[in-house]
Amino acid sequence: MKEMLLRQDNRITSARYELSVIEKRVMYFMLKHIRKQYVLSDAGQRDLFNDLIIKIDGSALIKEVDNNHPSDVRKALKSLRLRSFEYEDEENDNFMEVGFINYHKWEKGQVEVQISKEILPFYVELTSRYTEYSLVVAMGLRSKWSQRMYELCAQWRSAGGFRLTIEDLRLMFKLEEEYNRYASLKLKVLEVAKVEIKKLYDKGQCDLYFEYSENKDGRSVRSLNFKIISSKTENAITLQDLDYAVRTELSILFETRTRPKNNEFLGKVMNVLRLNPEDLNRCYQKILFTKQTIPNDEQARYLRYVLNEEFLKTDTSH
Repeated sequence: MKEMLLRQDNRITSARYELSVIEKRVMYFMLKHIRKQYVLSDAGQRDLFNDLIIKIDGSALIKEVDNNHPSDVRKALKSLRLRSFEYEDEENDNFMEVGFINYHKWEKGQVEVQISKEILPFYVELTSRYTEYSLVVAMGLRSKWSQRMYELCAQWRSAGGFRLTIEDLRLMFKLEEEYNRYASLKLKVLEVAKVEIKKLYDKGQCDLYFEYSENKDGRSVRSLNFKIISSKTENAITLQDLDYAVRTELSILFETRTRPKNNEFLGKVMNVLRLNPEDLNRCYQKILFTKQTIPNDEQARYLRYVLNEEFLKTDTSH
């Protein structure tokens, strides 16, 4: 039997939201049906201008999500109507908040679910910027942190890894008010996900796992480097993902949120790279080299020099 792969827009993978394990499994199940309707079948509603109604066999939903606790599945659907998905694109000054579903109802063993036209494109309007992952693996994960980390690793599999600030991790997982100490965040979130995913990988039940290292500012951990080890051979990272990766890495290194002048410099660099997309990969490799070989407190200064000399070609003598 061919493995069922799910796809979702990268904006969902890295968006700000929190769902329980059961709620996420319900979303995986619905995403499978949405994908069948829009990608694998010619039947049903196929436009993106109206809210989508999907009809699901209730017993199949319960069996796949949590056969031992059918009432929890119903509660999860109720919660999904009340929970929201938040997406922010700081570069283009865009923000959106929308509920995961508009309504659901059970009738004679069938579940009818309506999904807003605002969130629907994130599931079906698939450009080259999407995350592909295994439905079987996603459904089998027992921690909500493992679910999110698995999706993030699947997104960056072809790049071999990614970097994330502690602040962005908290925002993404909606943990601004929880695990305030990094030690707690590491123990309750990162290590839980790391251990579960690695165990499944060792059993041959997961297609990847991750390791991570810490970048410190004094005694404080500022950001994390994630390394992805995968059993699959992936195509080269796309230009769109390279663009995102370069911009994200440079934003962290130059602390653009708190240093406006550095943000201007980053904008200048990205404009040049986008006019010369063949330089994106070369720039990304320079960033990786800097992270691996240059001391943390010297990385920003060193990389600014490299960017000026090799990409902006400006005078750095002043």
